Amino acid sequence: MYLSYSGFKSYVQCPYSYWHKYVNKTTLLTPENTVNSLYGSTVGILFEGFYADKLWRSKDYESVLQSRVEETFDKAVKDQRGRIVDWNDEKANYHSRAELLADVRETIPRGLQIIRENRLIGPQADAEVKLDSKFGPHLVGGRADFIIRRVEPHKDLVILDGKGSKWGGKFVEDTQLKWYAVLHRARLNVVPDALGFVFWRFEGEKAITWVKFTSADLDVLQHEILTTMNRVATSIDRLQGVSGKLKAFDELRQELFPAQAGDNCRLCAYADLCEEGKAKVAEPSRRKPRVTLPQAGVVDDGLCLDDE
Repeated sequence: MYLSYSGFKSYVQCPYSYWHKYVNKTTLLTPENTVNSLYGSTVGILFEGFYADKLWRSKDYESVLQSRVEETFDKAVKDQRGRIVDWNDEKANYHSRAELLADVRETIPRGLQIIRENRLIGPQADAEVKLDSKFGPHLVGGRADFIIRRVEPHKDLVILDGKGSKWGGKFVEDTQLKWYAVLHRARLNVVPDALGFVFWRFEGEKAITWVKFTSADLDVLQHEILTTMNRVATSIDRLQGVSGKLKAFDELRQELFPAQAGDNCRLCAYADLCEEGKAKVAEPSRRKPRVTLPQAGVVDDGLCLDDE
């Protein structure tokens, strides 16, 4: 079977939500509104292009990025795949295309400053790196936003994930970056030197959070990934064995993929299809939802990123 980090996270927080999204592929009653993810998607694609097209070799990289904003946003919208963009949603962070694009334009010089200050450039600087790796009968998937061999004084190999959240590092999970490290080790037999989250909305020390880890942490997480995959694959096989018996199927599905009600129900796209989820959402909210995952114990002369 195939398992991505998002699938793993979904299964850990609620097996029933995982079943809807990845096994049954349940059609949502109301399409998901993606307005609040478009800022992060647009900024991410822009800086992926910065590395993929080696824009750092030129002196006008900022103006090139600015010129790409609108077409990049349109691409991000097109990639929503059946989901909607509703500016009128009361929960939307933005209420017009122009408002969001203005925020993206303000982010570009800030993002370039993050790159300069942290020397996020070097002989290896790749974006959207596919790290899918085979483990026996299973395929574990993952795409790292950036993998960079940094210039001096660091000269280290780092895996970075870009985040557009206004909450900074409040809701990120170290497990995501360790997941990429597990795959990098499996695919290339190299353990990265450092892992970090880049927060495009922030500056200075708040712009990057470095995640501490050891090889032993990666061993623990790899074991947990494979144990989870074996459990899910076995559960799916058992369900297929009673697929023609509706009552038996429903009872077994509840046993194998039970609803796990929690604060994350407020963010779950399938809450309306789940009695436990509906009850949880109906409760007064006492704190912001949070997903808690198990924590596993020479540059081209064209570099022009120095301050001018």
